Parts: sequence; C-alpha cells; structure tokens
Amino acid sequence: MLPSDSDIETLVHRVIALYNRTHSPNVTTKLVTFTPAFITIQFTGGFCYGCGVFEYLDGFAELLKVLSGKAELKPGKTRQVTPRSFEADFMVKIK
Repeated sequence: MLPSDSDIETLVHRVIALYNRTHSPNVTTKLVTFTPAFITIQFTGGFCYGCGVFEYLDGFAELLKVLSGKAELKPGKTRQVTPRSFEADFMVKIK
C-alpha cells in the first residue's frame, strides 16, 4: 500500500525535526515547498557551500529512507540563497 500525501508530508516534517536535532547548530533545515513527488529543503548554517553540500543532501535523504523504509529522495538542483544557506530540490520516490 502506498503512503498518502499527508503521510509523506508528515514523514518529511519528522525528518526535518530529527535532522535539526542532530545537526544543529552546524546546519538546520526547513521545508520550502512540498508536493507528493517533489520537495525543496533549505539548509542554513556556517558551512562552506562548495565543500560540504552533498554530505548534507545525502544525510538528509538517508535519514528519510531509514525512517520510512519505503520512500527515497533523489537530489536535484541546488542553489545558494545567501552566503549561509542553500536550497535543494529532491524528487520523492516510493518503493
């Protein structure tokens, strides 16, 4: 049985809360946009945009995979918003 849209959104909020609890103050996240197939997450912190972006993206995606067991995030485009934040697009895939 596939999860409902609200189940996916609830899962994304759980991942954000856990990610922030375990990664703050180095980096924090917030949901920018949500559709069942696509999300945008903002990452904010004192990090080097060029050095560690993929570690943050992969860590966020892995956490969602571990918590859900059925959903995966595929990173897409990233864009720097300010010197201390960037936004990342993810495609949501349900197994």
